[in-house]
Amino acid sequence: MGHELMAGSGVRGRFGLPATFACLLLIATTAGAQSASMYSCVANGRTYTGDRPPPECSNSDIRELNRDGSLRRVIPRPLTAEEQKARDLEKKKRAEEEERALAQRRRDRSLLEAYASEQEIDAARAKALTSSNAVVKRSQVRIENMDEERKRLVEETEFYKNREVPETIKRALASNAQERAAELKIIGDAQSEIQRINDRFNADKKRFRELVSQGAQPAQRTH
Repeated sequence: MGHELMAGSGVRGRFGLPATFACLLLIATTAGAQSASMYSCVANGRTYTGDRPPPECSNSDIRELNRDGSLRRVIPRPLTAEEQKARDLEKKKRAEEEERALAQRRRDRSLLEAYASEQEIDAARAKALTSSNAVVKRSQVRIENMDEERKRLVEETEFYKNREVPETIKRALASNAQERAAELKIIGDAQSEIQRINDRFNADKKRFRELVSQGAQPAQRTH
């Protein structure tokens, strides 16, 4: 059975006994019981104790005490819905941060295993850019040829200032414009890929330099 205790030797407990005496009586009673613990909490400005967690402590931290009155552990009060939500969010945030840190360590290890120097990173960049650069050059040559063809077609239309331009010339001009637009799109896509490659290698080079400056050892090449 729980007892309500308040600070001060002059305060009497639930059974009219002085608080100090009631506490001693409770300790003595508990010592002879099967349980070796007492439970205590402060709720609504009052202290409650018992050989089992008092029901008044349902929303308070509970101190579990040894027979000699020393603290064994603190049983935290139940969390409110808002507190539980905040704790879950914090737990999720920590897990995400740990996952990002782990992923970064993996990337760093791969970077140091892949390159022995910044020069190797530049060489890998140049190799990665080869295909996209070739695409841009081919399309640029085609556009130059199309521009020459369009110039020729426009010059032909000048012979028909006061007459209807033949359908063959009209179709040729339309086809020229469509083909030119297609090549411009190819160039745009290739240039986007070039930018992506450069961004990746710029980031790798910057991180490689940071790791080496911090004492990390890159791959060792045998010649």
